[in-house]
This record gives sequence, C-alpha cells and structure tokens, in this order.
Amino acid sequence: MIEAVKEVWSGPLFVRISASDYHPDGLTVNDYVEYAKRMKAQGVDLIDVSSGAVVPAKIDAYPGYQVPFAETIRREANVATGAVGLITSGRQAEEILRNNRADLIFIGRELLRNPYWPKTAANELGIQLEAPKPYVRGW
Repeated sequence: MIEAVKEVWSGPLFVRISASDYHPDGLTVNDYVEYAKRMKAQGVDLIDVSSGAVVPAKIDAYPGYQVPFAETIRREANVATGAVGLITSGRQAEEILRNNRADLIFIGRELLRNPYWPKTAANELGIQLEAPKPYVRGW
C-alpha cells in the first residue's frame, strides 16, 4: 500500500497508527516499533502516534498520556514521530519537542475547544506573533 501511494505522491508521507489497543490480546507499542521500521524502509517520513479506539477498552487518559508511545517509536525505530493525547498547553508541547520525545505535536480536540490555541500557546511561551493583515485591527 505504501509503495502505491509513493507512486502518485511525491510529498512527505505520514502514517497514523494506534500504538496500543489497551487490551491484553491487542497490539502494543513494541509491535508498532517493528511496523514503524518497515514503514520507514518503505519511505514513510513520519509516524503519527495515537492509541486506542480500535477495540473497546478502558483508557486512563491524562495530559500527555500517549506521548511515551511516540517517544518509544521515535527512539527504537529511528523514525520521526508526531505526538498526540491531551496536549493542551504551549509549555507541555515545548517540553515534548525540546526533550526529543517527538518531532511534531498534533493538536486536535484542544483546537476544537479553543480555536485560538496557537496564539494562547505563543503568549504562554513569550513568543510575539504577527497578526495576519485582516486581523490587525482586532489583534
């Protein structure tokens, strides 16, 4: 499948995985380390590492709970990863990146709750953003 995509797509290729089924008979991050190595060899540029939602399971969700999966795959498969999972602040995202736990941060639900999250995160980190021209008056 990856080869077929690469035949028609010359840009970067990201693959999203679910690195843990949270079930005794399910797949684990160790399984996905091996899959990630194969995907990298096939030309995948980044693994977007999520977890759960494949089989019914009880998930103990807390801020950053999925980041260790991205960190493990990044380190053991030597491939770039994206981290997800209750990443809700700029400082939290910056810690993940600065400590080489992942290469990208993907924000989903937090952007639904706060569409101004990028500005909020920049303010939190002391970064001055330039407003797009249409927004200058309200910035």
